[in-house]
Order: sequence, then C-alpha cells, then structure tokens
Amino acid sequence: MWCSVLSKYLYLLLVAVLLTILVVLAVFKNKRGEAVLKASINVDPSVKLKFKDLRGVNCGPLSPRGWNKNPSLNLTQRYLELGIKVIRFHDLYGADDLDTIFPDPRADPDEPSSYNFKELDKHVLAAMKVADVLIFRIGYDWHDPPKNWPHTGIDVAAQVAAHIVMHYTQGWANGYRLRNILWEVWNEPDIDRFWNGTAEQYFQLYDKVARAIKRVNPEAKVGGPTIAYNLEFLDKFLNYIYTHNPRDIAKRAEQVKEIMEKHGYAELPSVLDEWNYWWNEEPWDTFRGPLVAAFQASALAVMEDAPLDVTTLYRGDAWNWGGIFYSDGKPGKPFYTWLAYKTLIEDAVRVKAYAEGAEIAVLVAKKPNEELVILISNYLDQPVEYTLNVTGDYRLVKVLAVDAEHNLEPVNVCDEDICRIGPQTVQLIIMSPK
Repeated sequence: MWCSVLSKYLYLLLVAVLLTILVVLAVFKNKRGEAVLKASINVDPSVKLKFKDLRGVNCGPLSPRGWNKNPSLNLTQRYLELGIKVIRFHDLYGADDLDTIFPDPRADPDEPSSYNFKELDKHVLAAMKVADVLIFRIGYDWHDPPKNWPHTGIDVAAQVAAHIVMHYTQGWANGYRLRNILWEVWNEPDIDRFWNGTAEQYFQLYDKVARAIKRVNPEAKVGGPTIAYNLEFLDKFLNYIYTHNPRDIAKRAEQVKEIMEKHGYAELPSVLDEWNYWWNEEPWDTFRGPLVAAFQASALAVMEDAPLDVTTLYRGDAWNWGGIFYSDGKPGKPFYTWLAYKTLIEDAVRVKAYAEGAEIAVLVAKKPNEELVILISNYLDQPVEYTLNVTGDYRLVKVLAVDAEHNLEPVNVCDEDICRIGPQTVQLIIMSPK
C-alpha cells in the first residue's frame, strides 16, 4: 500500500516536472526555435512627464583622425544634425592644457603676452556654432607625470585661471564675451594619474581657483571636484563613469546626490561630465558598433530618471577611444542612437512608460500631432519578444532600427501584437491615433 502511494506520488511529481519544462520551453522558445526573453512595454500617454535634454559630449567638432592629435576633421554639420547642446573641453589634444595656455611658469600672469590661446580659441569658436553650454576644465589632459600638478604652483595657477575666465567672458587679451560656461577645477583629482597631491592640497587649489575666478567674474559658475570614482574623496570635499551596465550610472548618480544633500548642496546641479561603455582592448571600432550604440541608448533612458542635470559622453568626435565617428568622418552606430534620441525628445513631451519581464530600456514621447515615438533599447545579448500595451487607440506606423545591419532604417519586426527586438539593438517606433 505504501509503495503504491509512493509510486503514484512519484508519477505525479514527474508529470509536474515535465509540464514545468514544457512551459519554460514555450516561454523561452519562439517559432524559429530561438531562445528569447518575453517582455511587455506599457505606455500611458495621459501621464505627462518631462524630458531632460542629455545631448552633451566631450570635445567639439574639430576632431583628430584616430590617434592623430592634429584636428584635421571638421564634424560641425554632424554635431548640428544631432543637436548637441553641451560640449566639454578635456583631452583636447593639448590645446586646453594649463601649460599650453600659460607656457612659462615664471611669466607674469597679468600680461596678455604670457598666454597662448590660439589653439583653444579655434575649438571654442567651432563649439559655439553648435552648443549652448561649454564646460572648461582647468588643468591637464591625460599625460604622464609631472602633468598631475600645477606647473606654476597653486597660487599662480589661481591667477592664470582667473585670466582664462577673463579672456573668454570679458574680452581680455583679444578674447570673447561668452555666457553659459561652466568652469571645472582639475580633472579626477581622486586618482594619481591626474593629481599628485593630497586631497587637502586639492581642496586648497579648488578654494584659491574658485575665489580668484569669482573675483574677476562674480557670475561665473565653478564646479568640482570632477571625481573619477572615489566617493570618500567627494565626502571630504563637501562625475564620471565607465561601465558595462547602464544602470550603474544611475546608482552612482544617486550616491553622489546623497552626499550633496548631506552637505547642504541638494539644489546645486549634478554634472556627469564623462560616461561611456568601458572598453580597453583592440579593436577600438567596438565604440562604433551596435553593442555601444545599444549601451548608450539604454544609458540615456536610465539617466532621464537619475538625479543628473548635465551629462557629456566621452567622447563625440573621431578619437579612437570613445569617439562615435570613424577617422574618415563616417558615423558609427552610436550616431544613429543619438539621432533617434533627438527625434524622440525634440518638440515633444515625455509620457509614462515602463517595461516588464526583461531589462530593456524604454522612453516614450508624445508629439504635437498626437503621434507617439517609442525608443526601445535591448542591451542584452538575447533577443526579446514584446507586446506593446498602449492606453488609448493607436496604430503602428513604422519601426526603425539601429543594429548591425540597419542605421535607423525601417524593419519588419511585428507580427500582429507581438514585436521582436534583437540583441544589441535600438528601435524607434512611431504610432499614430486611429
């Protein structure tokens, strides 16, 4: 009797296990036998939100070709196509280095002849044809030591910084009267490569530079520290991040904001002035491929909800590490991601949307003609089948894709109410009211 009951129990258990396996296979296999993830994208056009315009990049349209530091490529038209709003000057092929601008540390910082603004002026003028806001980094590019300490010493560096501000905002030394400039004191003083002193010495530099700038231009906006990763350094003082996971950016932004709030600076803007996919191997063409295009689209979606006010991708030009253009000026895949983002946010209001079932990113805009524009990014290495659940009566007009074969071009990926997005793919869906 006991054996009979046990046999029946084992039989039922085996049936249950087999049914479970069949259910799993049904969920994760499509008609072609591919392993897929299932998701639903839910959109409510009646709930209006706000877009943050995150179109910022490091380095302007005057670009080198690959590792060549000569800025022989002019990407102005491409930057205008993307609607770039913020340009940060750092790693500008030496033109923005402290010892390029003020070559002789023994020279008189009050004399215009002590300065060399020639190369930097070219980049500034080109950038102002494109961007609304410039970010100036006072310090050095990526160099070997001793370019991790002011070649003039801290006191003279503060005077030099003040005169740089005067040149670009008050016309000093045949300069300009520009507005909407953010001034950064040094780059990543929390790592030895950029700062050879102690944290306290950096605080001293910051204090003297900021006060000198404010004396000559009380309206100047001075920010810092532009840390690499050391939040303890930031905590003592009172952004940048490379990662493989777009959501890491939001986590770091939240941690930075918490520290700002702790010290009473919650109302000040938080600037993420370097971010991108982390890749430190050949080939550098990875930065121009679909993997990074999907990463950047996912990151933009994540940052829309993160406590960030200004962000600048590292970087927007044709430099090998991090650029979005090839050395001949041809755009890589990320260019089309940013073009999709521009199509999404311009002349639109953001509306409520979220994905369930898979970690795909989604942003949705409603246009004045009532059309919905839906940006979807699948950064995963697995395809996703999804349903579009839109509140209201809408019809699908078209789907554009950025992937290995398409550059924001039409694709046929929907079958009735089920759509498919491949791995490392960005889609832009247009829907109109019926």
